[in-house]
Amino acid sequence: MPDTPLTKAPEVEGIAGYVTPYPYLDKLQEKMEERLARKVPLAGRFCGFCYARLRETDAICPLCNTATAERPTVDEIPQDVLRAYKAKQRTEATWVYMGAFVGLIIASIAFVWLELWGPGILGHPATGFAVLIGGGYLLAQLTGPLISGQFGYRKGARKRDRMWTEFLAKRDGGGPPAA
Repeated sequence: MPDTPLTKAPEVEGIAGYVTPYPYLDKLQEKMEERLARKVPLAGRFCGFCYARLRETDAICPLCNTATAERPTVDEIPQDVLRAYKAKQRTEATWVYMGAFVGLIIASIAFVWLELWGPGILGHPATGFAVLIGGGYLLAQLTGPLISGQFGYRKGARKRDRMWTEFLAKRDGGGPPAA
């Protein structure tokens, strides 16, 4: 074998391999989910550009760096913005649940196969139930959050970003910021 130098693996960018054109949206996702769940007050002082909650003393938004003099604050987050965050949350959850159910179905099929056609100790009911319970849990964790969660994040973030772009176009007549 010839001596070839090892090459570095490509560096993964973004979250789950997706780089959003709006980095402040990822930072705001958790805060907007709290707002959607009504864990925080509905009204307040919000950035006029990205709708992050601001303190009374804030003159510049800490997330998007927009000055309040440049774009005045608002009292409430627009429904179109909340729909974009909700769409990402719902898409991601759907993919995770689908993946987890696939893992449970695989474990159930393995259980039935072991009980009906498993030779020797593999056909024992205790082995089948161990595969059903333990394998079902492990496969649901593997295929749900670890595998399908990656797809769900990418799909949901793309959907949120598309809805945000449409909102910006409707609000300002603009597209993605120059960042």
